[in-house]
Amino acid sequence: MTPPICILSLFGTVTYGLREQRSDGIAVRVTEMRKLGFRRIHDIAHIIKTGLEMVVPILFIGSISVLLSEFPVSVYQNFLITFLGGSFRSILSIIQSTTTGLLGIYLTIALNQSYLSVKEDGQRLMFRFGSLMGSLNCFFILTGFFSVRIDISLLGGQSVLSALLAGIAGTALFLKFEALFKTRKKVFVDGAGSVFNTALHVMLPFLAVIVCFAVANYLVTVCFGVKSVQHLFIKVMDGIFLKMHRSYLSGLLLVFMTSFMWCFGIHGNKILDRVVEEMFTEIIPGQIVSRSFIDLFVNMGGTGCVLGLLIALMIFGKRSSSRKLLNLALLPGIFNISELLVLGYPVILNPLLMIPFILSPILCYSNAYLLTRMGVIGQVTNTVTWTTPAVLSGYLATGSMSVVLVQLLNILISFACYAPFVILNEKKSLDAFSDAMNELVGILKKAEENTEEVVLTECDGNAGRLAKLLATDLDVSLSASKPDGDTSDEKIRNILNPLLIKYQPQFDNKGHCIGAEALLRWNHERYGIVYPPLVVRLAKESGSLYGLETYIIEKSIRDSESFRKAFGESFKLSVNVTVTTLYDKRFIDFIRSLAERYSLKPGNICIEITEETELVTSEETGNLIKEIRSFGYTFALDDFSMGHTSLQYLQHNQFDIVKLDGNLTKSLMSNDRTKEIINSIVYLSQSLDFKVLAEFVETVDQKEALEKIGCLLYQGYLYSPAVDRDTLISMAK
Repeated sequence: MTPPICILSLFGTVTYGLREQRSDGIAVRVTEMRKLGFRRIHDIAHIIKTGLEMVVPILFIGSISVLLSEFPVSVYQNFLITFLGGSFRSILSIIQSTTTGLLGIYLTIALNQSYLSVKEDGQRLMFRFGSLMGSLNCFFILTGFFSVRIDISLLGGQSVLSALLAGIAGTALFLKFEALFKTRKKVFVDGAGSVFNTALHVMLPFLAVIVCFAVANYLVTVCFGVKSVQHLFIKVMDGIFLKMHRSYLSGLLLVFMTSFMWCFGIHGNKILDRVVEEMFTEIIPGQIVSRSFIDLFVNMGGTGCVLGLLIALMIFGKRSSSRKLLNLALLPGIFNISELLVLGYPVILNPLLMIPFILSPILCYSNAYLLTRMGVIGQVTNTVTWTTPAVLSGYLATGSMSVVLVQLLNILISFACYAPFVILNEKKSLDAFSDAMNELVGILKKAEENTEEVVLTECDGNAGRLAKLLATDLDVSLSASKPDGDTSDEKIRNILNPLLIKYQPQFDNKGHCIGAEALLRWNHERYGIVYPPLVVRLAKESGSLYGLETYIIEKSIRDSESFRKAFGESFKLSVNVTVTTLYDKRFIDFIRSLAERYSLKPGNICIEITEETELVTSEETGNLIKEIRSFGYTFALDDFSMGHTSLQYLQHNQFDIVKLDGNLTKSLMSNDRTKEIINSIVYLSQSLDFKVLAEFVETVDQKEALEKIGCLLYQGYLYSPAVDRDTLISMAK
């Protein structure tokens, strides 16, 4: 376990332990203390992981700049020197210096914001900024940046440990002091802005944090004779490795510690960069282990020898998210840039993948060392930039094909390590997301029942992650759907297309099929048919609702021609339109163009308005509906009850059909009041000239009771579930 996690988890465990100490139940308290300690470790590791994810652009761009400036091809290097007098190389150097060269600062900021994101008190602007200022001050104190002279190198990779301590411990202390000083009488300057007054309140916790870190750093410098906490860590690491000298064991320890730190979200490469620079950079004749040796045989694909993980994902990755990540991480991985894969899959805090992530580098390192020791391959004699792809790097470093073969053998070893764990991880993730689907549907249903607003893609845990995944998959499915031309190619697309249009027929009291409602069914490759309201909500959140609904409308209208041929010209097809799409400025032109293109006659198509958003009862809405009606469309109101909102819709707008709320139909046989409500709606229909259609009609008794009341149009499982186009046409025979 690394120092920051050790210190903070111990602090958390002791603090909670002191609160819980009692004379009785000691065993239970000890267990609780352990659980709290482990939970604190997990929370801190999660904060670190999130902070690292936030600086991925910095790491990635910095790595790319190294790749472009150091790519080991002589023609390319000559080009860099001569092109615009070396200006391009200078630009790359500036980019590297301002990204990874200042990594500590960026990581401190990211960790500060990551920590505050889980604390309610950190949401306020001035307190966020005050906490950030405190963390940055702590960072500069720990690095010893101003101790003797300004040294920019102290802010690069070797400052990651200081960033961890300042970003997490500094932020935690700030929040503690803020809570402590909150009870004090606050200073308020009349006439000053709210930000100024808040800044005064921030001053005390800000000062307290800086004093704590300054005193701690001073004690370290006095006790250990170093310039700062960061220099102490460097001194400790140097002591450990220098005592071991350059050997198999010191190289093994370096490989192990780098991978182990990464498993908990700590950039081990950066923290140990000083050790590598001083002890392993130079290639010494007779010494097998060197930085180039480790880069050649271990860091293929990046830390953890993740080239094997990439291949395992390529073969065994079943989830769409895994395949998308593979496409994103493959090219950087070839050049040994692994952050996208390690953070995205993720390896961090994943018990299954932590095992091969540590084991694979150890086996690859040991295999290459043993073969070199036995004389099967020669010693690495040339330094090659770490971004040089595997195989090419082996040949450039030694000029020997046997070294290339050993690299290929190590890739195979790495693949063998990762493959079984990738299979298990994919299965585990799929099972977890299957549970998350039920959770996601439950969240939406609860929100619908309580008429609460919920943003599914912002939900916590697997439910939120699944919502984001489904929203992306829905966009992909929609992009692949093209409703133009009834050709053989389109028929093939319809078979493969996961966006299915089903039609639930509607009948009159005589048993005649008088119409149908077009219903979307999204057949997801993993989850099967997705709960339809969930599809609509995700489309709305991802900004693709208009595209989805216009796709359904156009495809349904094309199919309606065959329905009218089978059932007669009076056949009416209903298509669902949300209020959001109805108010979209593009909708009028779209609906007009369809009427002209397919030569629609008045009454052929009914637009059924669904209440995903409240319909505004205004003159503008009334004029909009009248204009659409002028193109030959009729209107239906879905899920009608005797509520105030529903009655307002009838008061201000002309609807041709009103569909009873499904709950009315379901409770008809068990509740006399329901019969009276439906009877009132039927009476209204006679006065306001609209027809009433009952959904969810599932039994003959329901149908007969509705007919007795005066409701003569039905839709439900008594007649038919939603079916495909050909099945509906066959019902006319």
